[in-house]
Amino acid sequence: MVSLTESRLGYVFGLLGGGLVLLGGLVSLLVGFVDLVVGHPFGAISSASLAVVLFVVGALAMFFAWIGQHDWRERPFASGVLLVVLAVVGWAFLGLGANVVALVGALFVFLGGVLFLVEPAKRMAIAVTAA
Repeated sequence: MVSLTESRLGYVFGLLGGGLVLLGGLVSLLVGFVDLVVGHPFGAISSASLAVVLFVVGALAMFFAWIGQHDWRERPFASGVLLVVLAVVGWAFLGLGANVVALVGALFVFLGGVLFLVEPAKRMAIAVTAA
């Protein structure tokens, strides 16, 4: 059995969260399309602009989760901080709105970022206690 490290679990959570945020963006885009068909142009513009933000946040979350596992493997702190910031940006735009899929995705992105930060925190704690 393969042991799951914090970094690998953070990678999985980051990808899963980014995918859910992208799915939330797709839902928002579909709601905007329905608003446009029904005759609510301002609701359609609002949903479409939220969809664009969610697409960008989801794609960046998946990118930073991937790069944290592959290219920045020796720098998990940078990936963790970027994922946490992206989750906070996602929450700021979503609030406690009706797009539950994107909110859950932002939560997974946040957890992925925290898991990337576990190893640097361990190293820092060991360095502080050794000094």
